[in-house]
Amino acid sequence: MSYDIFLVSALEDRDTAKLVARRLRSLKFRVWFDQKQEDEIFDAKDARDAMNSQVMLVLWSANAVKSDWVRAASAVGHSRGDALVEAALDKAIPYEPFRQHKRFALEGMTSRKTPPGFLDMVDELGRRQGRTDLRVWLGYGAQDEDERIDWLAAHPDDPLALDAKKKREKDLGIKPAPAREAIGAAALAAASLRGNSGPPPAAPGNGRKNGASPLASEGAVASANLVEEALGFGTMAAVSLAIGAMLFLAWVFRTQPAARPNVSSVAIANSQLSTCPAGTVPRALLTVLEPDPIIDDTKPQIVDDTAEDPS
Repeated sequence: MSYDIFLVSALEDRDTAKLVARRLRSLKFRVWFDQKQEDEIFDAKDARDAMNSQVMLVLWSANAVKSDWVRAASAVGHSRGDALVEAALDKAIPYEPFRQHKRFALEGMTSRKTPPGFLDMVDELGRRQGRTDLRVWLGYGAQDEDERIDWLAAHPDDPLALDAKKKREKDLGIKPAPAREAIGAAALAAASLRGNSGPPPAAPGNGRKNGASPLASEGAVASANLVEEALGFGTMAAVSLAIGAMLFLAWVFRTQPAARPNVSSVAIANSQLSTCPAGTVPRALLTVLEPDPIIDDTKPQIVDDTAEDPS
């Protein structure tokens, strides 16, 4: 994001810097100011924000002279040539090369007191932004409503006038005009859906004489409406097609008969066991079922002592 002013101050001067930032923002300057800063490290993000700001405003003080963060930031501002604006919060004199630079005196500035140096600084900041008569605007009080209206009318392109116009339109319920990028994107999308890069034919009886083409804004609105309608029909068609496909698959799998198992054989692991007619025994089991001689284990067994001892 780009800023109008990159505000630099010591941590000890944060209250005064916060007051300066609030006054400048009331004039619709875009001010970078880190209210939550806790260290003295000027990192890469600080350097990037400083380079993206049109002006760097340094608030010098006895604390700022000793601050590493202020020294690093002011060095970046000094390297950009005319981008540096300096102010003094006390009588402290900064080191070279800032000793000889002009500094706007802000000593004694409070929420109720505005030193002349602040008005001079605002004029300088406004000049660099191409703005004029900001000192006059700051001189108006709450009772000078007519003077404020005249000032805004005399400076229609000033950020103060643009902000007042935006607030007035919001109070009246007027919506802001669509951005040109959005209008162009809607027109391109509509053209791609039509498949024709040429402009749509003008409708008869549009109330324009000599066959005048419709206004660009009307064409953009029509294109946006066409895109919205096309997207709506496309979504409905896709949903309907998906539902129909699901119903068709459900009908197919429901009506297909299940395969009957082969009763001629039963699969056991990776082998196959043949079945036999009822009341018969498989041939492979006949040898297993042949009876051995019947031994009467109720009578004592006679041991032959004449047998040689195998040992």
